[in-house]
Amino acid sequence: MNRRARHELKEMCNHLITKSDFNTYNPQWFISISYLESYSKKYLVNKIHKRISDVIKDTFDPYDLNIICKAYFIEKGKKKLVPEGSQLVLNTMSGKYSYDKEMTLKDGSYGTHLLLSLPTSPLDPPNKNLRKVWETMYWEYGGRPPMHLLEEENHQELIADTLDEVIRKKCPSFIANGSKSVDVQLIDERREFRKSGSSWGKGWNGALNYCLKNVYKKDMFLNTLDTTNSNICVA
Repeated sequence: MNRRARHELKEMCNHLITKSDFNTYNPQWFISISYLESYSKKYLVNKIHKRISDVIKDTFDPYDLNIICKAYFIEKGKKKLVPEGSQLVLNTMSGKYSYDKEMTLKDGSYGTHLLLSLPTSPLDPPNKNLRKVWETMYWEYGGRPPMHLLEEENHQELIADTLDEVIRKKCPSFIANGSKSVDVQLIDERREFRKSGSSWGKGWNGALNYCLKNVYKKDMFLNTLDTTNSNICVA
């Protein structure tokens, strides 16, 4: 990345940090999502991100009483070799024929990083939709979270578990399998934000830097940020 590109990226990050709604409603959550299939960017924007937004709002603010700020960042995965057909090949050492798989280099699939700011007290008291989600999540405890999760100092853990649950269970047709297909992280403003073995800066500023790590032009920024489903001001 040359000096001009680094300057443009710094300006874009600085704008989101100082001028966007995130400056007032700091994001507390960083959520990475991978998908079952290789969906197009258009499908992510028009269908998947919209569905995820609806699920989060329906769970944490069904009566539209609070502000939920969100920003969706789209990242393309690394290219990978995939088997595609096979051909009969002569082994010159043995003089025998065998089938050899043909490998093709294909583009990586799109994934999503979501920066999210939820209401300050979404659990006190819990709305009816939250209670309904918990009935399924914690059926072995009588349909209520364990008592230690209801204590204020453990609310963030309960919110993280609930976010993971509703995204997986209410979007099953496109969320990938595996424990890391939905990765919910609490953003700690006092600590370095670490992802993929590297530190990207403190708090949500670091999370934002990670989301924009492959951006070095302004047009790439608009290609990475889903402006349709994000509701932070980026003008």
